[in-house]
Amino acid sequence: MPFNDSSFDLIISSAVLHFAQSKQHFEAMLYATWRALKPGGYLFARLASDIGIENLLQPLGNGRYLLPDGSERYLVNEAQLLYYTKQLNGYLHEPIKTTNVQNLRCMTTWCLQKLQ
Repeated sequence: MPFNDSSFDLIISSAVLHFAQSKQHFEAMLYATWRALKPGGYLFARLASDIGIENLLQPLGNGRYLLPDGSERYLVNEAQLLYYTKQLNGYLHEPIKTTNVQNLRCMTTWCLQKLQ
């Protein structure tokens, strides 16, 4: 991201992170976003997950999956989101929430606050 460190009080990442091509790509996008967030700031991320449709997915490698709706996405799960929350030195501003779209895909909302 071409922004300076600690540039924003709020960053909204809606349906972006699941286009990562691999874990390394996902982490690069996530850490660049977090770097641009001010201490005390908030990250609102909405991204595809496997939560609730784990048995309906076809793994493609590199953290990417074929979803029942025919799309390919990089998927996270609750354990990964909690791991990254800790790694980022953030905390959940509210619980992780997932919407299951007729067992075709699941979209998860992950809201973090960056500690001071």
